[in-house]
Amino acid sequence: MKCWRFNLRRDLVRYVTDELTPGRVRRVEDHLLDCGECRDAAARLRSGQRLAAQLPQVTPQRDGWAAIEAAIDREDTRREPATRSAGWRARILTPRVVVAALIAVIFSSVIFITLHRRAVSEEEPGAPPSLAAADWREFQPVSIGDIESNTKPHVVAEGYVSEVRIDDKDGDLMFKLVDNLNAQDRFIVCEIIEPIRLQPPTVGSRVRVYGVSRYDAERNHNWYEVHPVLNIEVLH
Repeated sequence: MKCWRFNLRRDLVRYVTDELTPGRVRRVEDHLLDCGECRDAAARLRSGQRLAAQLPQVTPQRDGWAAIEAAIDREDTRREPATRSAGWRARILTPRVVVAALIAVIFSSVIFITLHRRAVSEEEPGAPPSLAAADWREFQPVSIGDIESNTKPHVVAEGYVSEVRIDDKDGDLMFKLVDNLNAQDRFIVCEIIEPIRLQPPTVGSRVRVYGVSRYDAERNHNWYEVHPVLNIEVLH
């Protein structure tokens, strides 16, 4: 199954090149333990890095234009002047014709971008194109009380929304999912991240949440998460 951990997949290149902070390194390595697709991607990146390191270093010339110009001049002397061809090009490649061609290209690009944005805006709100074809039936149902024994990376959980807030560290939107609004000792923290555009649920609503299961072992956290959230269905 495709890995939906966009935030961690974006870190793979910097992980391979040792550019991440120790905290981000731990999060990536924890994810690699459970995700075969990302392990394969990291292995390919390391192979490419090793291959690039073995390539010989070439120092470019400071200015190769003189040699190029001399080669062009030598080539021109071997050919007879093509006066008729040159005259045809001079008549066609006038500044007015070039400007008109550029305007046509720009106009076509504007039309294409406008049509593309209109097609995206007409899609179902909250479901980006990359998730439109997802089969939610493949997600493993898990209860809030039993999530600690879950071993599946992609899960679906139901519960009541007891809290909605913005994460002070990442700026992502988070909400807490509980079985009972009057007893919140067991919960799942659900996090909505970019580029997945989802509307946050309201406090007190019962929802069904699809996403990636993980355990957050950071200091003062130590809770189970659905991170990132891929889809939210409001039940009542």
